[in-house]
Formats: sequence, C-alpha cells, structure tokens
Amino acid sequence: MKSIMTVNRTVPVRLGVSATLGRWLAVALVAGCTLAAQAQTTAKATATVGGGRVVAYTVTDGGAGYTEPPVVTVSGGGGSGATAEALVDAGVVTAIYPVTTGSGYTSTPQVNISAPVSEPTILSLQMIPRVTLHGLPGDTNQIETANSLDAPVWVPLTTVVLTNAVQEWYDLISPPGGWRFYRSVLMGSGGRPTPGPRFVWLPAGQFVMGSPATEVDRSSDEGPQTRVTLSRGFYLGRYPVTQGEYLSVIGSNPSSFTGDTNRPVEMVNWTEATNYCAQLTARERTAGRLPAGWAYRLPTEAEYEYASRAGSTNRFSYGDDPGYTQLGNYAWYSANSGGTTHAVGGKLPNGWGLYDTSGNVWEWCSDWYGTYPGGNVTDPQGSISGSRRVFRGGSWDGPADYCRSAQRYDYDPSLRNDSIGFRLVLAPGQ
Repeated sequence: MKSIMTVNRTVPVRLGVSATLGRWLAVALVAGCTLAAQAQTTAKATATVGGGRVVAYTVTDGGAGYTEPPVVTVSGGGGSGATAEALVDAGVVTAIYPVTTGSGYTSTPQVNISAPVSEPTILSLQMIPRVTLHGLPGDTNQIETANSLDAPVWVPLTTVVLTNAVQEWYDLISPPGGWRFYRSVLMGSGGRPTPGPRFVWLPAGQFVMGSPATEVDRSSDEGPQTRVTLSRGFYLGRYPVTQGEYLSVIGSNPSSFTGDTNRPVEMVNWTEATNYCAQLTARERTAGRLPAGWAYRLPTEAEYEYASRAGSTNRFSYGDDPGYTQLGNYAWYSANSGGTTHAVGGKLPNGWGLYDTSGNVWEWCSDWYGTYPGGNVTDPQGSISGSRRVFRGGSWDGPADYCRSAQRYDYDPSLRNDSIGFRLVLAPGQ
C-alpha cells in the first residue's frame, strides 16, 4: 500500500495525494532561520490541550519590542494542525488566540513565538521536508524517496511505527537540494484488516458539515453548519454495495434493475441494509479475515459527507459547478441516467478515489434524521431518536442539485425504493 508525495520549494506548503488503497501522506517544508535582534525580548506562552486539540493559550511573558504581531507555531505533543495568532499592544504580546485546534495531541505541545526584530538579518536557512502519516497506532510504514514519480528504484529512508493516529517525520537523512518525492509503504497493519482494493482508508480529520446560506440550490435542513471532528480513521467502500455482493451474503437479489450484478443493489430498506452488515461481519470473522473488534456497518451521516467532500468545501468534491456542466462526468442522475441505475464505477471518482458518492443510488446512513447541532462536535451519531432515517448522495431519478455534498434526505426505514442502496464502513468499535 503506497502513497506518493512531492516536495515543492515553497514555504510552507502542505500537499496530500490519495494512494491506491487510500493511505495518506502530507508533506510540508519547514524553514528554520536565525534572526538578529537588538535590545528586545521574545514572548513566551503555554498551550492547553483538551480532547486531543489545542484549545487555549496563556501568555506567560509578553516580551518587548514587537512592532507587529509575531508568528506563532506549535510543535510536539503528538498531534498536528494547531495554529494561532498573537495580539500585540505597546510592543508586548498580550494574548494568543487559536485559529485551528488541530488533532491528535496526547501531551502539551511547545508554543514558539518569533523573536521581535525591527530589521531582520537572515543568517541561515534550512529546508526540512516534513511527512505527516495518518493511520492506526501500531502501523509500520517504510518511508521511501526518489527523484521522480516514475523512478524504477525507490530508496528506503527509514521505518516508522505509528504511536498515534497522526504522526510527523522529518527528513534529516537526505542531502539538501533538488526535487524529491516521498511515498509510504505499509509494511504491517498493526491489527488493522486489509479488505482489498474495493475499500478506501479515510484518515481522521475535520470538516464543516452542511452548507452556507449562500450556496446555490441549498435546502433549509443543511444548517446550521457544524464543524465536525472525526477522531478515528475508517475504511469506506469504494463503490455502493452491488447486487452480486448482496446476493453472495444474503442469497437473494431484491433489486428492480437487474441484468448486471455489478449495478448497485436497491429495493433494500434500512433494516435489511444493517442486516447485511451484520451477516457479512459474521462471515468474515468466521473466516478469520477480521481482527477482534472490527465490523462492517453503515456510515454515519457525518462520515458520508466527509467522504463525499474529499477535503472540498465546495458544492461538489470537484468544485462549485453552479450550472451543473461538469456533474455528468461524476454522477448518474435524471438528466443522463436513461431512467435506470448503472454499473458502479462508471463515472469519475472524487479526490479520495470513491465512486458514485453523487448519483446512481441514494445510500442509507445509520442516523435518525434530525437537526444539526451547530458549533463543534466530535464523532456525531445523529439524533438519538426519530421516525425516519437519513440517506445521502442523490440518485438516477433525482435532479442535479440532489447530488451536492451537503444534500440530505430522509425516509421511513421500513420502506424500500428502487433509488436507495447503501455503502459499507469497516471500522473498529463494534
């Protein structure tokens, strides 16, 4: 399992590329420089960590001589992604405010505040590639490098065993100069199953769920927008469950649109979809292919939108597309489906290698339908009760706007429809 990254000579830069089986790397260039200062003192501060995030900062020494707010960086603590801004008054740092809280912090990180410099003189500069690995504790990754993507030989640099879900590694081994590409090869899964190419590993992360009031064709139930933290990675099916897959587990095919078992299964109600998950889990455990604690299930509504967006904040994973001129490249919907479902994977995937997250069939989620909470939430499971279940993604018989990443719908969980199927999550916790 591999991820490939390139180092770009700008400061700072963060790049991410999906691998064949869904592993992720992020590479940044970290500039370390020495600056001259004259009769000035550098401010000091401490960080407060809560729930794996940096939630507050306390200035312990305001320093002196600041003519403008200094740069604040956060390092260590086992996590990544925390950023902050400083407030200066009369040459003194009076407060530091979180901009992003990051994730994965297991201890208090170090707060670094730049020295107050009126006329900086750069004495030295060093560019250090930083690789950010996402996975599960115990995963063993071999970091390799080459000078081009199509290089016949990749040179092993080191082996990294993850102790956290997010972990950074700095390349202090390679000589400086030139372009450099990196990849991570998963050598051992640390107790994680290997379900094969029909699943994509999605790392833990954050995103904004729902749509802004200004989004074209927005529905009122897509707000209030809510910042969601998914604290654990999970596998997600690259495609909706097909008729052939359903038949192999349940022994029957309830679908209306038959003739090709690679079409998504439909005419499956919510209870039948969850029953499929339970039976598949039992079969794979019996066969010894699932580690203890891992199970197949439906995605939560938050997991589905996170996957559908693939890091995008636009209406679709590929962009806003206000006139829906590009949607036909990614989705089967009423304008191009011909009134039927189609074999999975027939359109372009999103940026995370997932197919049909827009169009073809709606897909059941595990949640009861309800109102978003707003604010910040971690691993939301939806409403605690209700009468209708959520489904997502648009379908072959729906209009273009139903294929948007934020679009949501609800249905009686006991009913079946020829436009509703489902997709699997494989994750620990059940």
